[in-house]
Amino acid sequence: MPTPASQFQRKIAGFLGIAIDDSSFAIAAAQIESAISEAIYPKYTPALPATEKQVVFAADLGLNVSQDNMKVASARIQEALDQRNATLIRDMQITPGTRVKWRKWNQVKTISSISANGRLWFKGGNGSGAFPHEIELAD
Repeated sequence: MPTPASQFQRKIAGFLGIAIDDSSFAIAAAQIESAISEAIYPKYTPALPATEKQVVFAADLGLNVSQDNMKVASARIQEALDQRNATLIRDMQITPGTRVKWRKWNQVKTISSISANGRLWFKGGNGSGAFPHEIELAD
């Protein structure tokens, strides 16, 4: 579950007239940053709409970002991916020490750790890892 917007974000959003209602921390941050970027970055281009690529990718995740700007769309997509990863990790019962088959290289690997975004790091992998949708449990 995403972290909810902070009280400070709610206060800032109120000053700026931004409705963040049930926004998560990351989405509220993107909304606030979009609103104030022009005041901070002298060569800032006003918030551009979500790209067609973002709209299509988000739709595959069950999201509609067509009315969002690029920053907010990116935050919403990242949250959906993080949630998908967390669900797969829970459903597959993946923990450090779990043996998995990495489909990319058709190799059996042992999970050494799991990042907050759901990235699975392999033991002895010299920094190699995968996301849950890229692996299956080893027999």
